Amino acid sequence: MPDNPSREQQLHERYERALRELQAKEEFNFALFQFSPVATIIVDREGRVIKSNMARRRAGDRLPNVGDIMYRDYARGHEVDMYGELMECMREDRIGRYPNMRYHQKVLSIVIAPFPRGAIITCQDVTEQKRAEQDRIDLITELRRALDEVEKLRGLLPICANCKNVRDDKGYWNTIEQYLASRTSVDFSHTVCPDCMKKLYPEMWEKIKSKEAVEQS
Repeated sequence: MPDNPSREQQLHERYERALRELQAKEEFNFALFQFSPVATIIVDREGRVIKSNMARRRAGDRLPNVGDIMYRDYARGHEVDMYGELMECMREDRIGRYPNMRYHQKVLSIVIAPFPRGAIITCQDVTEQKRAEQDRIDLITELRRALDEVEKLRGLLPICANCKNVRDDKGYWNTIEQYLASRTSVDFSHTVCPDCMKKLYPEMWEKIKSKEAVEQS
């Protein structure tokens, strides 16, 4: 009998240790759920909200109330019937993925993951990401258009033998500056070449040449 108190003490210590470990795991899981940057809502088989984390509040959105019917009482206005999608995912026990769901002025990435007693719904705002992707597509399109114009410039270009204006593909005549400016991103700055300087401004030409000769001597 003398070892009984020691045995009871060991069992009590094991119980206390297991209880602390369980509490630590619960605190960790709670923090993992509540402070996740991904908005997460848990619903029952009827679509009623059981629990939600704080991600939506941090984004400035209203949190659902416990008991709200998801996609009816809360988060209505998607481009498709998300309540119907939620019910179908739970009925068929399949994960629903909606990476480009429009919701008012936003683009959302929504995942519905069923489990025996309901479903876990995650939602991420990907509006800026989609906007950046569209900007990249627009830039590529513009670059391809510019390359097409460059390819056109490699062909024959009708040019007036007298005034040097060029004819575009619509039959209109433009200066070479106007023609290139409308088809490329080139900006023009005007100056005078040496031959024209000598012809048009002979006195200035002589001064420039004299100055260059002095600097080189």
